[in-house]
Amino acid sequence: VLDFKSQAFYNRFDTNTHNKFLINDFLWNSKNFLSKGGFVNTAEIQVKNTNYKSENDTSLKSAGSINEIAGVLAFRSILPMIKESLNYSNIFSPKAMLRFAPGHMKNLSTNEARLSYSNLFSTNKVQETGVVESGTSAILGFDLSINEKREDENNFEKFSLSLGQTFSLENNFDLPSRSSLDQKMSDVVGEVNYNFFENSTIGYKFSLDHDYSTLNYNEISSELTLGKIDFNLDYLEERNHIGNENYINTGITLNMNESNILTFETKKNYKTESTEFYNLIYQYVNDCLAAGIEFNRTFYEDKDVEANDSLMFKISIKPLGGITTPSLYQ
Repeated sequence: VLDFKSQAFYNRFDTNTHNKFLINDFLWNSKNFLSKGGFVNTAEIQVKNTNYKSENDTSLKSAGSINEIAGVLAFRSILPMIKESLNYSNIFSPKAMLRFAPGHMKNLSTNEARLSYSNLFSTNKVQETGVVESGTSAILGFDLSINEKREDENNFEKFSLSLGQTFSLENNFDLPSRSSLDQKMSDVVGEVNYNFFENSTIGYKFSLDHDYSTLNYNEISSELTLGKIDFNLDYLEERNHIGNENYINTGITLNMNESNILTFETKKNYKTESTEFYNLIYQYVNDCLAAGIEFNRTFYEDKDVEANDSLMFKISIKPLGGITTPSLYQ
């Protein structure tokens, strides 16, 4: 499959800084081909042609019109293995990708990009305009899922685990240090999901340092439905090169009936040892109208500054749109 994508845009900021871009991407993906050992293989080629002209932007070249070409070649392979039992279907799939991208790249060492399992096997993990992640690397990982068999033949995924790591031939300090891709061995990244019921689940995303002893990132998200009550909890912790955020979000929703919903939300920031906000929301919903009232109390890090209170009304007429009042008080 051959695909072509072109984008053009103009940026102006800080009064006298101007950037004009024309970026052309040529993408080729092979069809899946099966080896004798049962491996499912694919190949991908991407060529990026970046044309730009910049004025007063220190992060870009400014000597007239600039034309740059970068490319990447990737080969992916996966070996799906299935084990059937009376009540469950278990799938274990080791995965590998070899990636080669010659040449140099723009210095993105301070970029905010983060490595996660969701982008681990991407051809270009750095989502930066006109940039292709350079270097030669191998990515190894696996997916494991345990699926509960049901009478309707629609299997229900009960548990899943995904894990992987990038290995590079050499350090590339132009890549974001926050992502750990600048090192020969990246962090080990992974995801774990367990589904209690259809609408009740807990998920865990993590990043383990390449010394295999330090957790640099923890993210827990959970949803639980008990009758008319929905609970949710989200926890985030960043350490070392990834950052220093640390907070918990919690919420509870009471579905009184099909039309009336009451929700309470709060966020606790453990970095500042403070509560950031409380939200109390009431909604009325029917086939043509959605109306709600929201009370919000926001707290500040400076204890000498009083909390900010606001009350808002919102009405939406489907499909015409909605009206939201300004905050009634502070």
